[in-house]
Amino acid sequence: MYDYISIHSEMYFTKIESKLLEHYITSNLGFVKVSHLKFIKEINGQFVKATGIAANPNGSYAFNTLDGIEEINLIEIDVPSYIDEIIEQALSGIASAIAKEFSWIIDDDHGLS
Repeated sequence: MYDYISIHSEMYFTKIESKLLEHYITSNLGFVKVSHLKFIKEINGQFVKATGIAANPNGSYAFNTLDGIEEINLIEIDVPSYIDEIIEQALSGIASAIAKEFSWIIDDDHGLS
């Protein structure tokens, strides 16, 4: 099991276009697109993955592929198993920036101390 930071619209109601997320996360946050709605960034020697997801109103989801998903209401950022203060601060900054940009919420149980 791994920890992750969950950022989503209130009550998972509002969705954003996948193109908008892609542009913001690559242009403003320095992630590299790996595949549709999957991004990666190296922070202090550790790779951090971010994924855009279409969730139901309860925040649940199940998918085999993200291909064809054009709107999302949830972003998960995987927290690496090794984390130091530099990585933790960077992840907090990324999560806050995404939440602010889209007027979304960072879950209280967000994977960071």
